[in-house]
Amino acid sequence: MKNTYRLIKKRNAIMLIVFGLALLLGCTQTRTPVVNQIEISQNADSFPVKKVAVFYDDDPTDQWNYGKLYASMVRNLLGHFNTDVSIIDVADYQNGMLENYAAGIYIGNIYDYPLSDDFLQDVINSKNPFLWMNSNIWQLFKNEEGGAVEKFGFEFVEAEIINPDVKIIYKDKELPRLESDVYFNLVSINAGSKCEELATLKFSDTEEKPYAIRCGNFFYITHNPLANFYASYLVFADLLHDLLDTNVAESHRALVRFEDLMPGNVNYDLVKEQVNFLYEKGIPFAFGIIPVNTDPEGVWGEPGKTVYLYEDFMLQELIKYMIKRGGTPILHGYTHQHDSISGVDYEFWDGEKDIPFPEDDYTWASGRIASGIEQFEKALDYAPVIWETPHYSASPNTYFALANYFNVIYERVMVFNDLNIVSEDSEIDYTKIPYVTQTFPYQIFDSFYGLRIIPENLGYLEEGGEEEFGVPPTPEGKLILADMYSVVRDGVVSFMFHHWQPSQDFYDTINGLEDMGYTFVSIDELLQEIPPEYK
Repeated sequence: MKNTYRLIKKRNAIMLIVFGLALLLGCTQTRTPVVNQIEISQNADSFPVKKVAVFYDDDPTDQWNYGKLYASMVRNLLGHFNTDVSIIDVADYQNGMLENYAAGIYIGNIYDYPLSDDFLQDVINSKNPFLWMNSNIWQLFKNEEGGAVEKFGFEFVEAEIINPDVKIIYKDKELPRLESDVYFNLVSINAGSKCEELATLKFSDTEEKPYAIRCGNFFYITHNPLANFYASYLVFADLLHDLLDTNVAESHRALVRFEDLMPGNVNYDLVKEQVNFLYEKGIPFAFGIIPVNTDPEGVWGEPGKTVYLYEDFMLQELIKYMIKRGGTPILHGYTHQHDSISGVDYEFWDGEKDIPFPEDDYTWASGRIASGIEQFEKALDYAPVIWETPHYSASPNTYFALANYFNVIYERVMVFNDLNIVSEDSEIDYTKIPYVTQTFPYQIFDSFYGLRIIPENLGYLEEGGEEEFGVPPTPEGKLILADMYSVVRDGVVSFMFHHWQPSQDFYDTINGLEDMGYTFVSIDELLQEIPPEYK
């Protein structure tokens, strides 16, 4: 799939909501938005595209056979750039294949997976950038006549289990690791070589070893940052800029989103108070709307009671109020439930069993998406532009169906160990296919699912909630994560908030992010952007 965008703009065919969210000169308030059509960058051959090959291991008999999943994750991250990505089983490699690509990436997921001599020699001889991560790096050096040591200037030392207390140092920042993140493939840089140590494993004040290195056009990361999905993942995401040789300026931006506004269950005055806080600071925001609130089991009242957005005139007025003060509405599902209460239950995934619902398929998902759009438009007289999947949980049936209705989603996505492109004729059961929920450190212009993704990565601000990524969901926890994300040179951080949570926590998080140097921007500003330019 190609990810190319015009430097000039082309009018989009669908009705979009535009919010003039730039600050007025000399004023701290946001400009009042209007409903209008906006222009979004489109494909153009004039904007350079880099073809990138992503190679993965595949052995169905191996317990760690997650190569397709990791390749899909890399594919998504490459969607931040102007790339044309091919995902290739490394066993299918043919002599000279690398010459067809501007850059290559190999994910060494399966230990001692047999790599062909053609692949190894082409990696050694390649004049284009190549990034190797994790295992099997020793195979590059198995044949002295191949010339790997002489060309690259480093050598494999050993595979080792490393205590999680050992931190990663990147851009002079000490980054934490998860307890499960222990498998590394240590290397040593030869004296006088051209290798540059990009990131370091700090064992003690006196002992350090390379974590990520660059030797000319060859990059190596000593473990799999996709497997543990923490700070090292951010290092990899940032190093893609170096691999692809971008010319991006350093910037650190932030988004905030109100969550789960639904008919019959909103404290209107409290929301206005929180919105006014943002408005006075000139901060734009987004808000997720559930157009149908239903309680089939009577958890919060009368069993079977359903309230529609078109019936809740006060919520409609609140939405208008929020838009005038810099808010962007997001369609957050149809009912945000399947069996239980709206806002709590899952809609497109069985959260209790952690499997798809029995009826999960492309047509079923399409029906619910279309119903949500219908209810939104019935109440507000315009169609939603952006979607957010309830609890960020769905199979590819839903994501591929979404691409027929939306260009943009604002969320994390579930990525599966499967590379099939889903259509209405597909009959894939995702019950037993491994998956992870992928967060993003920056905007993804073109994902594996064909959707543009606005990132949400700091999580839910919640009093007394469970830890995520090793930190509590408090203002302090959000700032710890935001500091970690600051290693990404063009990173965007985002958190979400239920209005019934303590307002002071909300205010403290906003102020804290600003004090750290983050600038709050609107969704509209991000939608006007194009991928980073190449040097």
